[in-house]
Amino acid sequence: MITIHQIISTPQMRDDMNAGKNVPALSAKRDLMFSPMKAYKPEMFDFYNPTFEVNTNDLEAAFEATNLWNSMSKRLSDYGHSSSVGDIFERDGKFFMVDNFGFGEVAV
Repeated sequence: MITIHQIISTPQMRDDMNAGKNVPALSAKRDLMFSPMKAYKPEMFDFYNPTFEVNTNDLEAAFEATNLWNSMSKRLSDYGHSSSVGDIFERDGKFFMVDNFGFGEVAV
C-alpha cells in the first residue's frame, strides 16, 4: 500500500495568496514545481496531507492510478489532485518524491 501526500490548496489559501498574503504551504508548493529534489527541505513535509491510498507497492503504478483514476486508489481528502512533481509517496516507512523524471527518496 502506498500513501500519497500532497500539498493541498484550499479556496481560502488561494484567496489569501491572491490578496498578497504569505501562504507558506503554497510558497513551498511553488518552489517544488521545477526542481523538487533540489528545493525540498524536510520541514516542508509539515505542509503535506495524506490524500490517497493506492493498493500497490509500485511507485509508477501508484502514480498512474492517480492520473487515470482507476480502482486501485482510495481518496483520503476532498482536495487531492492528480499526482505530479513534488508529491510524496510513502511506502513501507520510506518516502519518495515525484521528481521531474522518476522518484527520489527524501527524509521527512
